[in-house]
Amino acid sequence: MREHEHLSYDELIEELRILVRDKHTGIMFIRTESDHSVRIGLAQGRIVSYNYRMHRGPKAISLIRRIQSGEYAFTEEVPGIVSGIISGEAQASDIDFFAELAAIPDRDVFADQDVFFAPPPASAHMQGTAAAEVSPPSASGGPQIGGGELFETVVRELTRYLGPVARVVATEYEQELRSAASREQVHTIVSHLAQEIDDSQQAGEFKTRILGLVAS
Repeated sequence: MREHEHLSYDELIEELRILVRDKHTGIMFIRTESDHSVRIGLAQGRIVSYNYRMHRGPKAISLIRRIQSGEYAFTEEVPGIVSGIISGEAQASDIDFFAELAAIPDRDVFADQDVFFAPPPASAHMQGTAAAEVSPPSASGGPQIGGGELFETVVRELTRYLGPVARVVATEYEQELRSAASREQVHTIVSHLAQEIDDSQQAGEFKTRILGLVAS
């Protein structure tokens, strides 16, 4: 197993094959070279779900094919977290994930690089108000909350938009959140996490809520 190493796409898929072969249960969490997240759920070696950010099915497959490289971590089954994620995201029981990856579709469902790659511009209201609300905070002064409290706050707020997978996603940034010494550092981390929320308005709300708590 080569967790937390920077691997090519082929190497990542080979690591997944090993998890399948050894009949693991849990979540394979991939952070791509573009800092996007992929979650692949396994139940006793059977792939039961796969997501690229919040996309599932053909769109997720199309995006996974585009990965150039990345790092991964595997979370073994943890009651109430991994099991809940798998059951909440489970797709058809007859998934042949590797065959779908290898297939060449007649039409790439993301050929136009829609909302994932080019989010629609915010509404005039959002441009006029939310942009100001989520601008980077001053680098002077540390956050009003930090360490474990900051991490748990981020998990709680992110759960509003991502559901139980929020803790798995936030854990990738746990060390940075716990050690953040300035509001600017918190803003950078929160901006990365907000990318996991597809809806631009909701992403803005998430950032505003966290940065407001940090600055209050």
